[in-house]
Amino acid sequence: MSQRVTLQTLADRLGVSRTTVSNAWSRPDQLSTEVRERILALADELGYPGPDPAARGLRRGRADAIGLLLTETLEYAFGDPHAHELLRGVAAAIEEADIGLLVVPLPPQRLVGDALRSAVIDGCLVYSMPEDHPALDVLVRRGIPLVTIDGPRLPGVPFVGIDDRGASRELAELVVSYGHRHVLVLSIRTIDDLYDGPIDRERLSRSVYLNSRERIAGTFEATDAAGVPRDGIVLHEVSRNHRSAAQEVVARALAADRPPTAIIALSDELAAGALDAATAAGRVPGGDITIVGFDDQESAAHLNLTTVRQSAYDKGYRAAAQLVGGGPSGDIVLPHELVRRGSVGPVPS
Repeated sequence: MSQRVTLQTLADRLGVSRTTVSNAWSRPDQLSTEVRERILALADELGYPGPDPAARGLRRGRADAIGLLLTETLEYAFGDPHAHELLRGVAAAIEEADIGLLVVPLPPQRLVGDALRSAVIDGCLVYSMPEDHPALDVLVRRGIPLVTIDGPRLPGVPFVGIDDRGASRELAELVVSYGHRHVLVLSIRTIDDLYDGPIDRERLSRSVYLNSRERIAGTFEATDAAGVPRDGIVLHEVSRNHRSAAQEVVARALAADRPPTAIIALSDELAAGALDAATAAGRVPGGDITIVGFDDQESAAHLNLTTVRQSAYDKGYRAAAQLVGGGPSGDIVLPHELVRRGSVGPVPS
């Protein structure tokens, strides 16, 4: 049985110290080109891949990698336009810092595994997690630096996001200014239980997602201020931020005896589904029905959708830069903008 090749094996063969050999991978700037090439050539000859990253990180006191924790599947994260832009921003910041990224997906009802407890990371980004998720306790107990994106807000942990309440209030103010008093509000997830259906007061009081709770609160602030009766506002939760899911909900609503005259979708994906359903029902957005969204993703302009603009890329970049020490510390509230397009109009006569 052949002997296992180690750093010491290389050091003995080359007549140098073990630290010198280690520097060929961890601190190449400390070696001459000739010495490093000799070490790597021998390593290649003997089939040695290099030091174990986890062990090397423990010895140096850092892993040169951060984590990204999200409550969706990887397929969703890379397919959803908003999440994809956020990931691009994170990637840009960590590439500038020359470190790695470990993405840890924890979709609803998936248990927290050992991967999160033992992950070799220097810190972690937490993206739109429910406030009662057990993964948060795991991270806090580990004592590594954290930054949250869109929530939750944790004591002593920097937060990066927008004023979701103020943004949704501006959006709803625009809708009710056109006289709409029967409004369907399509909400993103409020509780981590894969529920699809109406949101009553009791469920809303148990909401554990900061951004959806704030967006709903801002909507009610606007409708209450305009004197819109609460029974004129129908809240409906969609468990997945998918266009097709919203289309089904809106199709049923438009076929009801008293259909809504306006739809406030708390994401552009849900708004796109609402537009699909309205078109299929022969409705004209901005004509005989009003539909608005939230995010201003790339397709919103093509859909002529009135929406709230926010930069997911900036959120990801600023959060990651802060975590790796390349940005300002503390909470960062990024700007938003109400973008008016042709999907808004008065109540049809």
